[in-house]
Amino acid sequence: MKIDLTSDTPSAKWCKVSEIEDELYAYERDVLLKYNDRLTFELAICFRCLPKAYEWKPKRRFYKDDDMLGLDMLVEEETMRPFIDGRFHPLSKDEQRLIMGDVFYTFLVETIKKYKNKIPGVSQHGAEFIKDTHTWLMENKWVVV
Repeated sequence: MKIDLTSDTPSAKWCKVSEIEDELYAYERDVLLKYNDRLTFELAICFRCLPKAYEWKPKRRFYKDDDMLGLDMLVEEETMRPFIDGRFHPLSKDEQRLIMGDVFYTFLVETIKKYKNKIPGVSQHGAEFIKDTHTWLMENKWVVV
């Protein structure tokens, strides 16, 4: 398995989404490569950090002709930089990573369930893939439980 990463985020110093997303290249090395012979699709991931006002909705799609699973996820600006008592309070990089980890893991689990019978190998290896993903996320401080 191969990973392709992209993001749509503010360029402001407080937003660490792109930096954190780049950590998923280690996920490719540590987890995805293990599944090269079992899950042959490419995993395309996009994290967007956008204001609620945009009303943007996360999307998932399997591109059969390209053998690619696309995960287009959202973390809202207001979550990453809450406005409290008249000023913005950006979360730390570690706090932002935990939010992204929860979004990523939840979205991936839902996606694997949805495509269980549509993507070759997922029905046989999806549960193990999810378990290995969760282990990696915990070890790399993307999730706490």
